[in-house]
Amino acid sequence: MRLTSLIILLIALLQSQTSFAEKIGVLSIVLDDMGYSLNDFQALSLPKEITFSVLPFTPQASRLAEKAHQQGREILLHIPMQAKKDNHKLGKGALMLDMQEKEFKAKLKQSLHSLPYAQGINNHMGSTLTEQIKPMRWTMEVLQTQGLYFLDSRTTPQTIAESTAKISGIPALRRHVFLDNIKTEDAMEAQLQRAIELSQHNKAVVIIAHPYPETIRFLQQKFTKPVSGFKLIALNLLIPEAQRLVMSQKKSELQQANNLTDSKASSQTQ
Repeated sequence: MRLTSLIILLIALLQSQTSFAEKIGVLSIVLDDMGYSLNDFQALSLPKEITFSVLPFTPQASRLAEKAHQQGREILLHIPMQAKKDNHKLGKGALMLDMQEKEFKAKLKQSLHSLPYAQGINNHMGSTLTEQIKPMRWTMEVLQTQGLYFLDSRTTPQTIAESTAKISGIPALRRHVFLDNIKTEDAMEAQLQRAIELSQHNKAVVIIAHPYPETIRFLQQKFTKPVSGFKLIALNLLIPEAQRLVMSQKKSELQQANNLTDSKASSQTQ
């Protein structure tokens, strides 16, 4: 009887430990709207698992992306897309509904070319464009050829970006929580705790934040000491390994093709 009781106690203890382990969630944090301000460089002090999503053709975009890449930090292209309002804030490189396919794809490729370290893209604004089938399909066709993935910022409940990506065979992720819609420490702490609670059920939660001084300060303070209740990982690690390998192969093939084109062009000019 004593042996049986001991076995039951050990099983209960192991189950308790397993249950506790399962409560450790996974978070990925993306800082959007990067590239406008010199203040954005303060974010380089944050854990390298935090992804930078950089707006194309902004004053600090290239230098910031270069420094982030040197840290081994993941970079996204934060591509401007037509919204329901405030489209004057989109900036250079914006993708619009009135574009034909050729212009649309050329514009997206130009933006990607300006940030060669980008591993994927997510939409800046885009509450109108991400609801439309054609432009979303064109977007995914470009990503398909370049071995990139899509993060749906979910700026509209009617977005079809994530579903279009998946139908097109493109690895796709979605934003779950905005950290800093209200830029106070209490509000951001509440949003972070909400994300942690979600992660303990969903296993992986994507947070989008912005390079506001208040946000950078909050995250710096949060990560000055070990955190509990969640594990912070780079965004691309939420994509299954098999899909990451396919993306890597496509990027390698594209680079080889570009090198061959450059080599032929060079030989023709000599």
